Amino acid sequence: MMNEIIIGLQVLILLAIGALSFFNKFLKSYSSEKGKNLATKEDVDLITRKVEEVKSEYVNRVEHLKAELAFYQKKNDLLFGEKIRVFKKLQSQLVEFKKYCEACYGTYGRVSEFHPNLNSLGPEVGKSILFHITKIHEIEQEDFVFLSQNSRAALSNLTRTLSSLCSMELALHSDEPPAAIIQGAAGTYESAIEKIDRCLQSLFEDLEFPGKYRANKQLK
Repeated sequence: MMNEIIIGLQVLILLAIGALSFFNKFLKSYSSEKGKNLATKEDVDLITRKVEEVKSEYVNRVEHLKAELAFYQKKNDLLFGEKIRVFKKLQSQLVEFKKYCEACYGTYGRVSEFHPNLNSLGPEVGKSILFHITKIHEIEQEDFVFLSQNSRAALSNLTRTLSSLCSMELALHSDEPPAAIIQGAAGTYESAIEKIDRCLQSLFEDLEFPGKYRANKQLK
């Protein structure tokens, strides 16, 4: 809609310029032909009024289109501001989710003593996949109207694929966790980290900063 208004505004400006140019040329030509003392004051006044009427009509239409354009611009700015607000909430929750998965990877993968592990997490970080998935669902429900279809799909795909890990965590925290579950835990959490990163990238791209991501995609 905004593109149509901008194009319409440009067309009207060009038409106005063309019309004024045409009438100016006509006036000069007419005055030249009747310049042999044949042009009367009434003739000149009539043509002048016609030029002013055309100019006034186009000015009014241009001003109307400018007002519409300003309205839609303000509306889009407000919506984009809300979109950024929701993205920041989701980004914060997904980063916390990633911290948890990295700590689990360090705990079950025995990476090194310097790698984050569950004991190194602060009390503010939720310590289960179910906790983080629930938090993401809460944000989705609160701000559903400001999420695009692509963003909702990215979040849905993430929570759907990681929900299956809840049963794995129940087994890990049981009194006698199966050896196979323990051995495969690190790889499972590593895969979850990759999925969270892809979801974050999808959400960021959906904010419509095409220049940056087009350049990044060309480099890949």
